[in-house]
Amino acid sequence: MNETLLNFRKELQNLGYSKGVINNYPKYVRKLITFCKETPEKITTQQIKNYQEYLQTKPNERRAGIISESYRYSNLLAIKIFFDYLLKNKIILENPYQIKVKQPAKNQRKIFTQEEIKTLYKTCKNLLETNILHLCYACGLRRTEVILLQKKDINLEEKLLFIRKGKGRKRRVIPLTKITVKDLENYLKSTENSNKTNEFLGQNYTGNKIYKLFKKLLERAENINKNDYCLHSLRHSIASHLLENQMNIEMVRDFLGHENLKTTQIYTRVNLMKSEK
Repeated sequence: MNETLLNFRKELQNLGYSKGVINNYPKYVRKLITFCKETPEKITTQQIKNYQEYLQTKPNERRAGIISESYRYSNLLAIKIFFDYLLKNKIILENPYQIKVKQPAKNQRKIFTQEEIKTLYKTCKNLLETNILHLCYACGLRRTEVILLQKKDINLEEKLLFIRKGKGRKRRVIPLTKITVKDLENYLKSTENSNKTNEFLGQNYTGNKIYKLFKKLLERAENINKNDYCLHSLRHSIASHLLENQMNIEMVRDFLGHENLKTTQIYTRVNLMKSEK
């Protein structure tokens, strides 16, 4: 069983899932296996349904009440992906995961205005802060994509940035503005002696450091409600701003690296809501 879960974890890594998914999904699957008291190959559809019912009343270990709907959904999604993996690799001949679970409704993410983005840029005190903002906003990168970005992925001459390991291993090419090119070039020159690794930010730079840096920018910014935004708001914001500037939704989809146009349409709805106010 341990080897199967280890290989499942490697599969998630190869498919480009986030660090949180890679760490948590095998744990969720292990809980199912413990509940069923069976090897993965012997788990039945009925046992998965029993586990689904168990999750609906499972107490929350951190606070009063039961576990959240989103946490239940994440557990069941992990189980679905696991059995899809087993079937694909012919470890099982039939997929026992035969349940349908509706994804919980998400709260609409708040979008920065273009003026607020300008304010954030003004709060930057060094090239690192400026370039993190460039990558997360102007380039629309996910936090994991920023961490994995290699120096070779930035073509300053052609003004292009290459994402080679996006979500779901989806690759894309992002055009760079003149200002972004200049700031990226200056940062590379300034860190030439201190950063000898292939990673743009250095080998030890983490997603948590990026998040803390973003929070610092928010704290310095005046007239911006700090509680309204998270790091991913920058990615939503650039999508909204591109739509406002008449970029068609298919191009925005490719810019963000979405697999499905429906995902990109979330940003369209945000854009339309803003225009109606």
